[in-house]
Amino acid sequence: MDNDFYEYSRSARRQSTENEKPKNIMTKIIIIQLILSLAVTGILFAVCRTDGKLSKNIKSFYSDISQKDMSVSEVFGVFKRVAQSTFAPSIKQEDTYKENEESTNETSAPSGETVSYKAGEKAIFSPVYLTVKLLTPVDSKNITSNFGYRISPITGEYSLHTGLDIAAPKGTKITAAYSGTVEKADFNDTRGNYIIIKHSDSLKTTYNHCSELLVTEGTVLRAGETIALVGSTGAATGDHLHFEITVDGKYIDPLWVLTDAF
Repeated sequence: MDNDFYEYSRSARRQSTENEKPKNIMTKIIIIQLILSLAVTGILFAVCRTDGKLSKNIKSFYSDISQKDMSVSEVFGVFKRVAQSTFAPSIKQEDTYKENEESTNETSAPSGETVSYKAGEKAIFSPVYLTVKLLTPVDSKNITSNFGYRISPITGEYSLHTGLDIAAPKGTKITAAYSGTVEKADFNDTRGNYIIIKHSDSLKTTYNHCSELLVTEGTVLRAGETIALVGSTGAATGDHLHFEITVDGKYIDPLWVLTDAF
C-alpha cells in the first residue's frame, strides 16, 4: 500500500512539472516580447525626437494602417517604406512623386498634361507584360536610379521615382522605344526638355532631361528613330535619360519590359 502511494505521488509530481513547463516557456516568450517592444518603442521615440522627417513619415504610415483595412502584405509594405525612408541611400537623379497627397502639377502627371489624381492611383508595382517589345531608348547600361520609392536627392523627401534613370554622355542619341506619335515635345522646370510618345490608347513613353529635342508634336515615328539627345536639363544632377512608361495612365517599372537590355 505504501509503495502504491509513493508511486502515485511521484507520478503526480512528474505530471505537475510537465504541465508547468509550457507555462514557463510562454511566460518567458511574453517577457521577451515585452522587452523587445519596449526597446523598439524607445529607439523609435529617441530617433523621432532627433529626426522630424522620420517622425512625419511614421505618423503618415500609421495613419494609412489605422484608416483602412489592409492585408498582411500591405502592412509589411508600410513598414518597408518606413525602413527605406530611414536608411535608403541618396541616388543621383530626380523625377519623383510624393505619396499621400493630391496633385495637379503638370510636371508629374503621366501624360505631361494637368491631371488630378489621388495617392495610390499612380503606379503599378506588380510584374507587367506587354504584347509589344520595347527597345532600350539609349545605348547605355549604366542605371543610376531604379523605379520605386527613394529619398529624393534634390528635395530630400521620401517619394516615388516614376521611371528609370540611365546615365550617358551629353549628346548621346535617344531613340523611340516603339513606333507611335509624338504627343508632347516641350520644356518645364522638372522634366527639362521632354518628349511623350503615344504608342496606343493605353501605352505611352516619356523621355526627360534631354539636351536637345529633334522631333515636334505630331511627328509619326518608327521604333528606333532618333528623337532627342541626352542632357541634364530640368531637375537633374547629371547627364542622363529619365525614361518612363505608363499603361492606362499609371507608371510601371521599365525593367519589367526592358529586361533583355540590362
